[in-house]
Amino acid sequence: MQIRTRLTIWFIVITAFLLLSSLFFIYYNFSNHVKSEYYKTLQSKALMTVAMLSKNQPEVLEIGQKSAKNNELIPTNDNIVIYNTHLNKLFSFSEEPGINDHILNNILQTGEYKFNLGNYNAIGLKYTTNLGKELIIIAKGMFTSEELIRLRNILISTFFIFLFFTAIGGYYFSNKALMPITNTMNEIDHILPNDLSKRLNVDKNKDELSRLSSTFNRLLDRIEEAFNIQKGFLSNVSHELRNPLASIISSIQVNLAKDRSGEEYKKCLNSVLEDATELEQTSSQLMELARISAKSDKILFGKTRLDEIIWQSIALANKSNPNYNFKVETEEMPTDQNMLIINANESLLKTAFLNLFDNACKFSPNHNAIIRVFSERKDMIAIEIKDSARVIQENEKEQIFKPFYRSETTKNIKGFGIGLSLVATILNTHKAKLNIINNQNKGNIFKVQFQNASV
Repeated sequence: MQIRTRLTIWFIVITAFLLLSSLFFIYYNFSNHVKSEYYKTLQSKALMTVAMLSKNQPEVLEIGQKSAKNNELIPTNDNIVIYNTHLNKLFSFSEEPGINDHILNNILQTGEYKFNLGNYNAIGLKYTTNLGKELIIIAKGMFTSEELIRLRNILISTFFIFLFFTAIGGYYFSNKALMPITNTMNEIDHILPNDLSKRLNVDKNKDELSRLSSTFNRLLDRIEEAFNIQKGFLSNVSHELRNPLASIISSIQVNLAKDRSGEEYKKCLNSVLEDATELEQTSSQLMELARISAKSDKILFGKTRLDEIIWQSIALANKSNPNYNFKVETEEMPTDQNMLIINANESLLKTAFLNLFDNACKFSPNHNAIIRVFSERKDMIAIEIKDSARVIQENEKEQIFKPFYRSETTKNIKGFGIGLSLVATILNTHKAKLNIINNQNKGNIFKVQFQNASV
């Protein structure tokens, strides 16, 4: 069942319930009012009968008269019955079965008692005449009201007519209310994978549907960005892998074209080895990046000392590049060893620091880097890596963490453009904060902040 139909049905049901309740309330109160007026009429006829008997036939109220069927004192279609306090019938217009002692006693106790006699309505009164005689007067009649019947017919007709127009109005307004959703669905159908630049129209009304369209547009922005990154990633991967492979193939082909000396073959093998090493490093970093991105929720963490990881990362960087120089400033390092404990995956964090240290030295003209470890707050430990490289501009600070991004000014320096992307992924997995600060135009400061695990 469509939402439009469900909304219409619910609208009809709720409206019908409220309308029926209102009409029933009106009918019930009017019916009570009419019945109350009817009982007042019966009461007036009963009292008038007693008054006429007291004036014209007082002996009836003393010794009684079983029936006054032919009596024309009061021309009425209702029956009036009079009893004394001893429950003896004194007068009636006709024989009235069904009035028992229980009814009469209730009238004596309450003074006024309304009850039913078959299909008739009756009212009983305890009455004292001017001479001080106590009587029980019962007036009975069949309640009929043309006004009540007419009102009932009007209310029934009103209910169905109103319900008919409610159904039409409910369907119309539900259709109008859901029209923006229908338009949105039609717009979504026209968004294809080969063109993700299209966006949904957002109404100026700041309602839920406008927010939905805005949220969907932001989702499309992220999807389009992911597609573009994927396209760029595939293009860059093919480029980075094709160059070393082409170099390897061309070197081998040249050396196989004719006989070479041992020294020339050795030179060729060294060139092939260098290109193969580039391929191995690139593929390793790509695999590591893909593994972390795919299984970030399954990485094991444990309590690790940050200073130990830093020293081990420095040793690995020096082992790969002996000409790199590192200066570790320990003056501000916390004396409490517990302040250096963080919750981390040791292997991944070494990879992140190794890339940060390698970049700091590689892009610095003197191949030097300064490392500073300090505590900003009781629950926070920070590390700064200072270099003397070209200052990274503000518009580049987000770009450099994208895979294969290389600045125009650094393309002459050997690299793959994967390292910082891997660093950002690892630090994001550790919920660490990474900021790049301008070191007074003398280089850059990569600042990493970790939550202390001992607090």
